[in-house]
Amino acid sequence: MLLEMDVRNYALIEHISIQFGDGFNVLTGETGAGKSLVIDCLGLIVGGRASAESVRTGAESAVVEAVFDLSQIASMADILSEQGIDPEPDGTLVISREVWPQGRSRCRVNGRTVTLTSLSAIGERLVDIYGQHEYQSLARPSRHLALLDSFGGARLSEALTAYRSRYELWRSARRELAELTASARERARRADLLTFEVNEIESVKLQPDEDVLLAAERTILANAERLLAGVSQAFELVYESSRPDSPSAYDMLADALAHLDAAARIDASLAPARDLLASMCEQASSVGRAMRSYGESIDFSPARLAIVEERLAAIARLKRKYGDTLGEVIEHGRAAREALDLVVHADERLAELERRAAEYAGEAAGAAAEVSRIRGRIASRLERDITRELAELSMPKAAFRVQIGRTRGDAEHELIVDGRPCTAGPDGVDDVEFLFSANPGEEPRPLVRIASGGEMSRVMLAIKSVLAQVDDMPTMVFDEVDQGIGGEASRAVAARLAGIGRVRQVLAVTHLPQIAAAAARHFAVRKEESGGRTQVGIWHLDRDERVAEIARMLGGENPSSLTQAHAGEMLERLGSGRI
Repeated sequence: MLLEMDVRNYALIEHISIQFGDGFNVLTGETGAGKSLVIDCLGLIVGGRASAESVRTGAESAVVEAVFDLSQIASMADILSEQGIDPEPDGTLVISREVWPQGRSRCRVNGRTVTLTSLSAIGERLVDIYGQHEYQSLARPSRHLALLDSFGGARLSEALTAYRSRYELWRSARRELAELTASARERARRADLLTFEVNEIESVKLQPDEDVLLAAERTILANAERLLAGVSQAFELVYESSRPDSPSAYDMLADALAHLDAAARIDASLAPARDLLASMCEQASSVGRAMRSYGESIDFSPARLAIVEERLAAIARLKRKYGDTLGEVIEHGRAAREALDLVVHADERLAELERRAAEYAGEAAGAAAEVSRIRGRIASRLERDITRELAELSMPKAAFRVQIGRTRGDAEHELIVDGRPCTAGPDGVDDVEFLFSANPGEEPRPLVRIASGGEMSRVMLAIKSVLAQVDDMPTMVFDEVDQGIGGEASRAVAARLAGIGRVRQVLAVTHLPQIAAAAARHFAVRKEESGGRTQVGIWHLDRDERVAEIARMLGGENPSSLTQAHAGEMLERLGSGRI
């Protein structure tokens, strides 16, 4: 609910502060007094378009701030959370909008700067504003489906959710199917490329880290003679010398061991030294055997070196084309094989997609038919309730009809529902249009063909009166809902607004005294001159001031005592609910 609004330097408004109440609030004033400026300010708060003309002449900027009570709006918690905004501890929400002469604006919610898109997402859950352009939008059939569905309740919502999930599966399968079908030639070209890449990589039969191992082997093969010479010389020095006058290390260790062993038999304390020397002999023997084995393994084969060089060159060529490392080349080959399998088996995938698309189409059609059936029942109830409301709005012979049909468009979006092809969309297969007849004997016609603004205003009010019971919108604003009506119709409109006010907060701009008298809270908007400048002010009226304002609305600026008495009687009767 809107608690208060503070406006500074907006158009003709220098500064106003308004504390709204729950129930039915009304704004009155002479033509041109600035009543609609107040509604414009509220529109700015909930995400309306700002303009340079909004800023009062000479001011640096215009600022509008509003405070809302969120205690009765459970759904707002999730919306605010999505925007990263925390409500105030007392459950209020403070929205401010500052507009500069260049047309730029800044939006804040609880002190946090937000985008205009975010503000609109929040604002559309706080306030509905109905002005003349909204009445005109009611004439557009594109709005009628949403209005009908808002009357549908949980059952329709569940049916729509079930339909939309199946619709998305069907559309996804159809899109993939179209892509596969349209890309047959491209698939053929891609298959040729992938086949070449797969064959080129797989024919080499790569092994992980093979290039590292081959590089090491190439180094050994290229240096085989130097390796053999070095190992042979080391073998002679360590284990088996070919020169009698130059014994090997092993020979000298063995001779030393024999002498130390003899001494250890005399003095046992030499045993550890003897054992250590025996270990050294064994190690020298092991080294000698290892060098002999290595020397025998060295291959001087130029043929093997050529094979290794050729293998490394082949790997280098693949690296230049498919990856910096051998691992990347192997991974590219694996991915190319998978892609090739998908392309090669595209026909199988095509058949599978066709089967799935047909299956999803059947499920979506069944769900769409269920949505249509529920809408049919809702439409009958809505027709009855709105026709009754129109009768209460002094249109006893009026008839309201909800026409539900289906159209057939392009085959790409067609479903077979109830045995007939029809165009499907996210909301189902139904086209909804509201029809209206003001007089008996006249065939109900589309709302767009209603000539009377008064009739359109009352149709809108009838619809909102019915939907107010199921709508969770906390605040409804009606800007000149009384356009084109008077007499008994004005009292009926007053009764409907007061009725909505019993379940929702209502703000209405009116020039009719009957509507003003029915409000629970009355504000007067006046234009005055101060310091050579015109400014708009707003006042909350007490009972005596209300009588004077209603008398002015009845009889002009200088109402007679009789008119004032009539105004008092009207306020007493309408304000007490005896409309």
